[in-house]
Amino acid sequence: MFSYVLRNDPSCTGGTFHSYIFLPGSRCFLVRKLSVALSFLTIIPVNVGVFRNPRELSDAAVFFPLVGGLIGIVFAVTAFYFLLLIPPGPVIVLLFMGTFILTRGLHVDGLADTADGLLGGMKKERALAIMHDSAIGPMGAGAVFLIYLFKYAAINSAGAEFIPLLFFAMPVCGRWSMVLSGASYPPAREGGLGYQFISGLGWRQFLKSSLMGGVLLALTVFYGGAGFIFPVLAGVIFAFAAALLLSFLASRFLGGITGDILGAVNETAEATFVLGAILWLGLISQI
Repeated sequence: MFSYVLRNDPSCTGGTFHSYIFLPGSRCFLVRKLSVALSFLTIIPVNVGVFRNPRELSDAAVFFPLVGGLIGIVFAVTAFYFLLLIPPGPVIVLLFMGTFILTRGLHVDGLADTADGLLGGMKKERALAIMHDSAIGPMGAGAVFLIYLFKYAAINSAGAEFIPLLFFAMPVCGRWSMVLSGASYPPAREGGLGYQFISGLGWRQFLKSSLMGGVLLALTVFYGGAGFIFPVLAGVIFAFAAALLLSFLASRFLGGITGDILGAVNETAEATFVLGAILWLGLISQI
């Protein structure tokens, strides 16, 4: 769809899709960055061609919260209608399965590799080698199981009326937290897509992504009502704190962070966002 728009947009001159020059500030440049973010974070078949420079993915990170919002809309609407027919427990599991498929398990793989590397490697070189290995070890399997068990319990405890809102807000906050961590810490090793992505991230990308993340979470408050303002704020604080703590610990051990660690940041931030939100909701219910 996006490649069709680009080829037929009169403001995008220059022949074929692969020969376009995307100038900063132009509509084509923005669509290109969104397309890169979509193709990287999801299985949506967006034709982005060949990256024109190593920093293109870093520039696309400003759209990570928006991609999270698109993922969130899909599963929030699905949750709303499924909950009319099915109890919350099975709905949550089905949505987890859908998220895994739509994101091709990208962040789950990062979480597993991070757990295997940081908990199974005694030295930096060994840890990086373990993380680079595609096989999953017991630490990785355990981390994935435990964090999704926690997510399930936390979301289910929030109540059916909050499940669609949480499934919208979680991916927004998770991808937003990835940009925060990438802007805060250097890459742990040279070479590869992860190095190019992290080394190109900075506070400029984070601030731009924050505009989108803030607007999208404001929509969550709009649909959830004024009473959802502080649960969302608490969730964001918890998520950012967890993302920075995980990145700090990884950076102390590895000398920086990797793409796998950013995947783990996404999963951890989603889980802690829900934790912060339900803690505030529970606090309010007791007042």
